[in-house]
Amino acid sequence: MEASRKQSRGFWEAAQPTIVKLYKVAGLFALTAILIGLLGFLVVNVFYFFDHTWVRPIKLNSNHAKVVEANSQLADAKLRASQLDAEQIEIAAELEQIDRTVASDDKFLKDIGTTADTPKTPEQWSLHHDVENTKLDIANQVGKKAPLTSRRESLKLRVEDQKAVVGRLEQSPYLRATKHDVVLAFVPNSNRHNVALGTKLYGCSWGLVMCSRIGKVTATIDGEVQDTHPHDETIERGFMVEIELTTPSAADNKVLFAGGKPLGFF
Repeated sequence: MEASRKQSRGFWEAAQPTIVKLYKVAGLFALTAILIGLLGFLVVNVFYFFDHTWVRPIKLNSNHAKVVEANSQLADAKLRASQLDAEQIEIAAELEQIDRTVASDDKFLKDIGTTADTPKTPEQWSLHHDVENTKLDIANQVGKKAPLTSRRESLKLRVEDQKAVVGRLEQSPYLRATKHDVVLAFVPNSNRHNVALGTKLYGCSWGLVMCSRIGKVTATIDGEVQDTHPHDETIERGFMVEIELTTPSAADNKVLFAGGKPLGFF
């Protein structure tokens, strides 16, 4: 038993220097990892504080909320256009009815003739009454025609505007996303001057390094939108652009960079 204890104590005494060295190595690795992590944290924070090239990719498909909303807007715009067309047809029908009524009244007056003589018999008084009523009806019909004509001209402009709205909505990338995936990118207003049609886009495999060109900007979309900053998640105001990706998987990146690699040559 005593021999066994001495043997065990001898083993630990012999292994102690090795264990100390392992602890030192482990501590060194841990310290190095902490320093690298701290350095990376500082670099990323400083980079995003000064950077004005980031854009945030957004992949659209038929189930995306914006696509569903655009579909609803298009349906409403088409319904309004059809209502305006129906209203236009109604006004045209009313004007045609007025023209027919006036033509019929004019024919009646021409056929019956008018006389300045004072009516004397009941038949003459009845005819005189019919003539005066016909003249009054012509005046009333002509009075209706002017506002209807003005309304029709105003309606023509509204119909043209509504058709233009439908056309714009139909060309929207949000509507094209109902047929196939479309990739957009959010651009904050602070980065606006770095993003234009044809601007090259870069994606990184690891943070801000191992970056390569993955596509370009193909169109800008009117209207202000809001999205979150890719680093600190603050709310940013900006606009959307449509992008074309040579590397489809880049659509899943959290952030892309416009114009060049974020750290130059990495």
